Amino acid sequence: MSKRKICIISSSRADYNHLFPIMSEIKSSKELDLQVVVTGMHLQKNYGYTYKEILKDGFKIDKKIYTHQQGTLKKDIIKSMSEQLIKTYYAINQLDPDVLIILGDRYDIYPIAIVGQIIQKPIIHIHGGEITHGCIDDSIRHSITKLSHVHFVATQEFQNRVIQLGEEKKNIYNIGSLGIQSIIKIPRMTKNEVFKKLKLDAKEKYFMVCLHPETVNENNSCMTDNLLRCLGKIEDHNFIFTSPNSDHGSDLMYKKILNFCKNNNKAFFSKSLGKKLFINALRFSSGIIGNSSSGIIEAPYLKINTVNIGNRQSGRPLAGSIINSNYSKNSINGAIKKLMKTCKTKSIVYKNKSPLKDIIKILKNLDLKKTLIKKFSDIR
Repeated sequence: MSKRKICIISSSRADYNHLFPIMSEIKSSKELDLQVVVTGMHLQKNYGYTYKEILKDGFKIDKKIYTHQQGTLKKDIIKSMSEQLIKTYYAINQLDPDVLIILGDRYDIYPIAIVGQIIQKPIIHIHGGEITHGCIDDSIRHSITKLSHVHFVATQEFQNRVIQLGEEKKNIYNIGSLGIQSIIKIPRMTKNEVFKKLKLDAKEKYFMVCLHPETVNENNSCMTDNLLRCLGKIEDHNFIFTSPNSDHGSDLMYKKILNFCKNNNKAFFSKSLGKKLFINALRFSSGIIGNSSSGIIEAPYLKINTVNIGNRQSGRPLAGSIINSNYSKNSINGAIKKLMKTCKTKSIVYKNKSPLKDIIKILKNLDLKKTLIKKFSDIR
């Protein structure tokens, strides 16, 4: 009997961090065959060619779908999506997987879902049912839910929302957070190892700074400027910046951050730290500042405080360790001061719920023909 082919598509360091545990489990399965496709930011120099981390982790990459995105203007994004659409068709057609697995809500995952639906490949979507008011990802996420056949969600609240979108309850599985599963699987580094990698003295303190564009307003320049002004006044901490993602508006943000790091000897920039160093660096940090989902999901699990700026993550359930700020300098400054004084909470939202073996069992037993027959489930 031939193995069931499970094709996982990853477009960025962020979704790979969550997909890593499932990929590892599928790879070691005797009944499943792992196929890996990379696209989006993984294949862009500006974001550190992060596909190399996948190879370093021992996975074979079966297909690379290049989008040749030239910038982050809206026309650049649309052009890259159109190129990705046809290339995805050829890649998936050649690999001929039994199941596609995609995660999240990015524009560089959307074409994958469209192709999968058109050529009738069962799609498993991870992290559906969530809300993020401050970016176009919100609408894309819900659209991907409607294009997908099976749903792995992170909480009961998200499961209820996917049901509200008309998906059948029998096809929705509350598996908890794969981001937490990833933390559990990632090897722990010692504090000395982390500081050596970051090129810091072990006595120094630092904040992680992860800032991404909001894509439904024009506050990005103001938000970036005000954050950098606030950080520039802090003398007792270093700052470890990671690159903004490839959303519309990130080019300007990228330049401002690079300029700040160039002129501040306490600020350090990395296109990508890699999941192992990032999680361990977060573990020993004084907190994370910005608007990344890492501050919402991973940081609370590690009992690390978060300053969450603006509306990018608005709508997500928040742990007690998360301090919200608007775009103003006073608000950001006040939140950072509170961050440095607030005790770390044990209250978390995203939890490790289903063992990976349960997820693998679902993949093995999925009825592929019945799964493709989608019915809208009315709420009665």
